[in-house]
Amino acid sequence: MHLRFLLVFVAIILSTNGQDCKVGGMQCADNEQCCGGCCFDGECINTYRSCLKGLNVCKDHVCRGEENCVVYRPRRCLGCEPIPLCKLTTDSSSYVN
Repeated sequence: MHLRFLLVFVAIILSTNGQDCKVGGMQCADNEQCCGGCCFDGECINTYRSCLKGLNVCKDHVCRGEENCVVYRPRRCLGCEPIPLCKLTTDSSSYVN
């Protein structure tokens, strides 16, 4: 009984210490290196978004008239999905294509 408990305890300790993953903001080469996040442009990003989708949600989003697509990321929600918003802007430096 004690031996079984000891073996399970050692296995749990080894498996938790054996995780070699990177947290948000650290450099990475692929998605598997990030702890629950995705590797976008060589950086781990904590997100609930599928790692198969790109981060640029404005790429295929169509806005009307003089509106431009702006990527909105909800504050205090680091893993939330970025949202494409159409805004009427006159300053080209204030929006993301």
